[in-house]
Amino acid sequence: MSLLTPEQRAIFDETVRLRALEVLNGGEEPIASALPPDARHGDHPHPHKPGSRVKKAEQEQRHRAIKTAAVDEANPVFALDSNDPNYDSSEEPNHTILKAIPRAFPRTDVIVAYKASTASIVKEYFDSGDVAATAALLDDTEQPLYQHYFVKRLVTMSMDRGAKEKEAAAVLLSALYPNHVSSLEIQRGFERLVESVDDLALDVPSAASDLAMFIARATVDDILPPAFMHTLEGLLPGLRGEGKHAFETLRIARGHLDGRHAHERVLRGFGVDSSKSPIDAAKTAIQDLLTEYLDSGDVAEARRCLRAINARYFHHEFVKRALVLCIEAVVGDETAPRLLGLLKVLGSSGEVSASQMALGFDRMAAVVEDLKLDVPNAETRMEGLRLMAKEEGIHPMRD
Repeated sequence: MSLLTPEQRAIFDETVRLRALEVLNGGEEPIASALPPDARHGDHPHPHKPGSRVKKAEQEQRHRAIKTAAVDEANPVFALDSNDPNYDSSEEPNHTILKAIPRAFPRTDVIVAYKASTASIVKEYFDSGDVAATAALLDDTEQPLYQHYFVKRLVTMSMDRGAKEKEAAAVLLSALYPNHVSSLEIQRGFERLVESVDDLALDVPSAASDLAMFIARATVDDILPPAFMHTLEGLLPGLRGEGKHAFETLRIARGHLDGRHAHERVLRGFGVDSSKSPIDAAKTAIQDLLTEYLDSGDVAEARRCLRAINARYFHHEFVKRALVLCIEAVVGDETAPRLLGLLKVLGSSGEVSASQMALGFDRMAAVVEDLKLDVPNAETRMEGLRLMAKEEGIHPMRD
């Protein structure tokens, strides 16, 4: 049932038409100025009789739902539904006020501005190498749904530079995941890169081999799940043209990830010893910490080592690796109880924050699929670990 009387519908239609004309002519008057004075103030001594143009507009919109309607200058939204929090009414039963709520920018302007800001952020990062400052600048954009543009821009800008910048780009992606850039946005960024690699190759002949190395590196660094290669391969049939560079990219990436010592080869893939990067150093230190703790059971030493790593933003990796060790352990040994006990101590004291604990558990969703190759019941074991974590107050299970 419509919330407007025929007279009010006519006023509304005329308002929309006038505002459309104002937009085309560059007008900036408030939308309320398009209404007759009696309509703005709720005083209707005489019924409003719409003209022929209004009748025509009413006929054209007869079947259109009008609980809400949008006009596109600053995208004001009209709240006509009495259940809408933006709805406003007077004490008179037949009175309706059209309330305009301006939005800051149209969506396309936001994307254009975001792309421009990401180019500046990437350039500044290549000049400074400051990961923390770059993360802060990216957070300041407050556009988490557009971060795949940043991922794509970071990789493409590194292609025009040397091995040092390519390695720096790989390190930054690892550092930003998942606190500053989500797994979904990283995956979307790489999907866009594969879709556009044929165009990139026109300006950068090595685009296919460069992108293949980035895909392999992101997989080794655990910011892309191993199964993501299948997702990328699923894009190939829909690519425009032959897509020969896209096919070549995935073929090379597969080669990087297969065979013996693939991990070490990929880490040196850009010609820079990435094992010296802060991220890889932290991963090595975390693995050593967990191995030593399982040998000694010394909680105090484990806490000291975790503080010495000095990477609170990376504690999700500590949680994830502890859970992987639990799943890979021989059935019946003390690995799972001891490591869950350590997680409980560190979580209760705040040395590992609740958000980092949650991220570590969440990351296991992708890891479990890969673990099934060596541990067929990995998924069952992970569910058991989640139940134990819930019972011990380490990490609540989601419903």
